[in-house]
Amino acid sequence: MHKGDAEVKKLSRAEKAERRRAIRNDRRGKNKKQKTSVTQEAKSFGRGLGRVIGGYDFGVVVLVMLLSLFGVAMVFSAGYYQTINSPTPNPTYYLVRQLIWVSSGFLIMLIVANIDYHRYMKVSGAIMALSVALLVVVILTSSTVGGAQRGIYIVGVGVTPSEFSKVAMILFTSCYLIKDPSNIRTAKGLAVLIAVMAVHFFLIVEQPNLSTAIVIVAIMIALMLVAGLNLAFLILPLAAGVAGYFYIMTAKTPEHWYNRISSFMDPFADRQGTGYQVTQGLIALGNGGIKGLGFGRSVAKNLYLPEPQNDFILAVIGEELGYIGIVVLMLVYIVLLFRIFMVALRAKDRLGFYIATGVGVMLGLQVIINVAVVTSSMPATGITLPFISYGGTSIWSFMIATGLVLNVSKKRRSELQ
Repeated sequence: MHKGDAEVKKLSRAEKAERRRAIRNDRRGKNKKQKTSVTQEAKSFGRGLGRVIGGYDFGVVVLVMLLSLFGVAMVFSAGYYQTINSPTPNPTYYLVRQLIWVSSGFLIMLIVANIDYHRYMKVSGAIMALSVALLVVVILTSSTVGGAQRGIYIVGVGVTPSEFSKVAMILFTSCYLIKDPSNIRTAKGLAVLIAVMAVHFFLIVEQPNLSTAIVIVAIMIALMLVAGLNLAFLILPLAAGVAGYFYIMTAKTPEHWYNRISSFMDPFADRQGTGYQVTQGLIALGNGGIKGLGFGRSVAKNLYLPEPQNDFILAVIGEELGYIGIVVLMLVYIVLLFRIFMVALRAKDRLGFYIATGVGVMLGLQVIINVAVVTSSMPATGITLPFISYGGTSIWSFMIATGLVLNVSKKRRSELQ
């Protein structure tokens, strides 16, 4: 009796142990299936996202979005003090508007990325003519704000045509050089490019906006150089630039250009006048030091630095995030430029090579000029920090340019598949 009961108990324990092992194995199996399911869903999502992205250079997309979202945060921080101290306080004013610009810009980028860049061959002349027409409209109709005429309203939306002119000149110059490669070696062919360059330069300088005019000239010259331009042809424009500088310094005293060019040499000499914005920017950078004061803690944005969310937003970044923050930001730009130029080098044809190269020059030069202006390494002139500064036209123009690069990378990948 007792022996039988012991056997039953032993069997019961064995059965219980077996049951517990079965339950554990069953749970492990279910967890494994769930993990596999999650992995499959992630892979499915990745494939779906890949189809949406369409075979573009995904690294370019990620870097552009990182810069843009960082720009949204910094614009919110830089403009916060102004928005809460305006007659109608609205702390999220700049945040919401910048988010709208970035979101709409991202959609524009995807649209442009899906338009075959070869189609611009047929309309490059019209794009150039439209660019000139808009710049003329600015001169004739735009009101003066801060001593400059730069914006117009189209369908109730304020735009800065000179920002779009940079992209327009990338497309026009690239297509012009492809239509007849001999244009780069003949006086007649070069005359057309120089005339278009001169018209844009003159109209934009008249606004006045020297930095944007310099960027456009640099874009066109860079594309001409990679197309095989003889360096000897650069002697004339360089001589003209030097002559223009001495003319401004001697004959235009004390006009706008003279003040801008002379004040950067010693901005503290007139810290309450022409050198005010630059000196406040330098003070902000110095105040930030290595590590910065912390996000949102800038002092310069509190009515010391004029319009801190615009061209001088780098000063706010330096004050809040320090030298380390600026270095990291510059590294992101460098990686983005590297990927853009790699897209150019791997383009399937010369048109794609020219377009991606032009975008790389546009981005790189604008970053350099903005940093140089904020650090008083060149005369103060209005130019945005790409993807970071507040403003829809600047965001849109760089998103359009990025879309062109993505389309070039997509065509290359399609060729390889």
